[in-house]
Amino acid sequence: MDSLFICPRCGNRAIEKIGYIGKKPYCRACVAFNGEEAEDDFHDEADTFLDIDYALSKDQRLLSERIVAACEKGIDTLIHAVTGAGKTELVFAAIQKAVLSGKHVGFAIPRRDVVIELGHRFSRAFPHLEVTSVYGGHHERLTGHLVVLTTHQIFRYVDYFDLLIVDEYDAFPYHGNIVLEALLKRSRRGVLIALTATPTPAMLEQFGTPGHQILKLWTRYHNHPLPVPKITIRWSLWKLDWLIDRINYYRRAERPLIVFVPTIAIGTSLFKIIRLFTRDGALAHSKIDGRADIVDAFKKGRYRFLISTSILERGITLTNLQVIIYDAHHELFDEGTLIQMAGRVGRRKSAPTGDVRFLATRSTKAMKGAIAEIEYANTHL
Repeated sequence: MDSLFICPRCGNRAIEKIGYIGKKPYCRACVAFNGEEAEDDFHDEADTFLDIDYALSKDQRLLSERIVAACEKGIDTLIHAVTGAGKTELVFAAIQKAVLSGKHVGFAIPRRDVVIELGHRFSRAFPHLEVTSVYGGHHERLTGHLVVLTTHQIFRYVDYFDLLIVDEYDAFPYHGNIVLEALLKRSRRGVLIALTATPTPAMLEQFGTPGHQILKLWTRYHNHPLPVPKITIRWSLWKLDWLIDRINYYRRAERPLIVFVPTIAIGTSLFKIIRLFTRDGALAHSKIDGRADIVDAFKKGRYRFLISTSILERGITLTNLQVIIYDAHHELFDEGTLIQMAGRVGRRKSAPTGDVRFLATRSTKAMKGAIAEIEYANTHL
């Protein structure tokens, strides 16, 4: 059956993604995004007093002012800021001004645990605002002065946000997902601010067009250099021996460690071996039960090291953290992923340094590119 049906929600027109109930077409591409939608009925006045116990750096403050100006002019903006730069703080002033003007503000990010954490953080920073967190299984209330939501929940908002901030704009599940891209576009009636440390070529092209701009922040808020990864080449059992020795070294030094692995299978096999030679470690990946509890226990120091897939490449900050990327030559580790993982180190002002190791059997273009990008950022100090 030929079809000229174009989905009014996501714009899908691919015949293979169009189904029929009787003779009535429906879109199978976005059929999962169904549920209650937000009403445009929240207009409570707000006191936007900002309560933070630290000052922004000079670079943060200047960029924050440029973001506010962009919002006033209706310019969509990509914030390209190095890992650990303090991207969230950059948009505080824009949120404050938008809410004071009675506008609807949203902050979208892929992971629900980060939504929960940011919801609390925004509530502390803006103690007189109603901050609403929306994620899977938690969408009883959809409106507030500031809505913090997972990217998947964006379908609940139609022509709603006057200011929409999207963190980790380059990350799964948003990046490259035409359905989510369409739903995000449908959700806003005003300015878009996208935040990332690793923009894709497509993002740079999008925000390089008229009506858009790219703002860059090359320094971390504490003005210390980004830790530069070192490449360690080992083969077979020598690679495993080096890793076990390094894990024990960090354990004795009481420095928490994340060992990133490319796949669940590799991580599972590696952890089975490592725990025969050392203790106080755990395994974390998307399919493991109690993942959030495992990560929380690691943050609280109950585990000294964590074997993890890329689920922790973003959104985790821990004092004195060290990072080893196991099989860094793997095809799943592109330059952006390696930069994000390396960026977990040295984020705290009290511990701005640390080790990042690319443990591999060979050096790759992605590994060299990640190191070059980090070294280039450090030239701006």
